[in-house]
Amino acid sequence: MISIRRKIDESEHFALSFQALAKVFLGLAAALPKAALPANPELSEQCKTTLRRAAEKLQNAPTRSDIDEAGATTLTQLDEICRANQSALEERDAALKEVVTTVAGAISGFKGRGERHESSLSKVADGFESLARINDVNELRRQLHQNVAQLRQSVEQMKRESDESVRQFETQIRTFEQRLEAARKGSGTDRLTGLGSRREAERHMQKIPKCKRPVCLLLFDIEGFRDINAHYGNIFGDKLLQALSHTLKGRFSDEGTLFRWGADEFLAIAEGSLAMRMDQCRGICDAFAGSRYSSFEGSTKTSISALLAAGAAQYIPGETMEDLYRRARESLERNRLSLPR
Repeated sequence: MISIRRKIDESEHFALSFQALAKVFLGLAAALPKAALPANPELSEQCKTTLRRAAEKLQNAPTRSDIDEAGATTLTQLDEICRANQSALEERDAALKEVVTTVAGAISGFKGRGERHESSLSKVADGFESLARINDVNELRRQLHQNVAQLRQSVEQMKRESDESVRQFETQIRTFEQRLEAARKGSGTDRLTGLGSRREAERHMQKIPKCKRPVCLLLFDIEGFRDINAHYGNIFGDKLLQALSHTLKGRFSDEGTLFRWGADEFLAIAEGSLAMRMDQCRGICDAFAGSRYSSFEGSTKTSISALLAAGAAQYIPGETMEDLYRRARESLERNRLSLPR
């Protein structure tokens, strides 16, 4: 009897512990999508939908498989958000440094045009040239505020003296401020693949309802990319992404618009029927799976292949872009299940 009672107590303890863990997971599932940068609303919505589905399986007597799947899904979404955020921040920081370098060059070329302002402009130019050599973006932002203030003081002094060069310089300042704002909002090109960025893809998606011909949204996702990166390293992972982007460029050429959508996801917008585009997707997946890619560790060369999942949806007049993307994502997930394990 004592043994039975102990078993009952242990069972109740485990039940309470599971309920507490499930509550923690549900809270995490609700909070995690908010970690995506505001510039990635689609990623946040996708994460929210995926985690909601995973959480639903934990509501009533979940199996161990359900629990493992929910945990794996959460880690995948967290990794995707981290990569997307890192990519967006790197693009913005690189563009910011490029603007600073350009401003430094412009001021250096301008400072010799008038002796009256050469001294003050030389000081400002030296400051911007120093900024251009700073690798720490946080330190760059801190000093940039001070140097911009000095630059504005020089412009105001020149303006008071009614020099003709003031108007030319003010035009340059406005141009650089516009470029700085564009850098703050992020670049429209993915630096690794040369394809359009996710933000650029979202902008193009808004044009789909205006198309007169059938238009399809296509998604491509490298299977197990996270494990490939972990096992063979980020350098090989980057080369694999570049290889896929090259394949996609060759298959779509001028008839579609390509974007890097996520860490290992690519998106295409192309005219044509769904049947035609799905055949194209299957051909791309077969070609990618049939290719071999080399990884080197010291003097050891390893030949590696990878699988590619694809999905597509044709735009239905009147539907939102969220609905179109959701249907393309569901198509990708269905096709993923048919891949060899």
